[in-house]
Amino acid sequence: MIRLALPKGRNLDPTLDGLRAAGLELSGLNGRRLRQAFPGEGVEVLLLKDWDLPLYVEQGIADCGVVGTDVLEEMGSDLLVPLRFTSGRCRMSLIGPRPEPPQPGDQIRVATKYPRWSERLLRSRPWGVEIFKLSGSVELGPLLALSEVAVDIVQTGTTIREHKLHEIEVLAEIAPSLVVNRASYQRHRTALNGLFRRLEAAGVVG
Repeated sequence: MIRLALPKGRNLDPTLDGLRAAGLELSGLNGRRLRQAFPGEGVEVLLLKDWDLPLYVEQGIADCGVVGTDVLEEMGSDLLVPLRFTSGRCRMSLIGPRPEPPQPGDQIRVATKYPRWSERLLRSRPWGVEIFKLSGSVELGPLLALSEVAVDIVQTGTTIREHKLHEIEVLAEIAPSLVVNRASYQRHRTALNGLFRRLEAAGVVG
């Protein structure tokens, strides 16, 4: 039986939609139960928080799972990433009170939940960067002059517009990603490759 880790957050619904489209029947999945077996599908499901999920897969507690690119890039986990779901995608963007990017030579304070990934995304810019981490309400950084700009996830852009902020630049695309433990892939190669083919045939990954 494959142990599959699913995220509790924004990626759960598009993941479940994709798995159903591929014919994986997980009816009765209860969001309050953290561990549920589906013997008919040969799957046991763990429901985990996004930031915990890569660790469970990397340590082999789960054989595979689904987590956003944002978490993977920030954590730098050593996992196989064979597929990305087409639904549930969003973007990591540079956000600020003005639509123009900083000027060359400026020294810019950046508020973000993703300090390590933001540093990599911004290191080639022609302006200096001081990055500090906020755990929530990142948009308040530039709104209240704690920072000049923010780096955060944008889905619809509604929050940005409501606060009269601007999406200055899209830095990267974010997608729910199927991740696999390297040793588990060797043990369950046939079953996992079968799952990959079903997802590809359903057109829910790409």
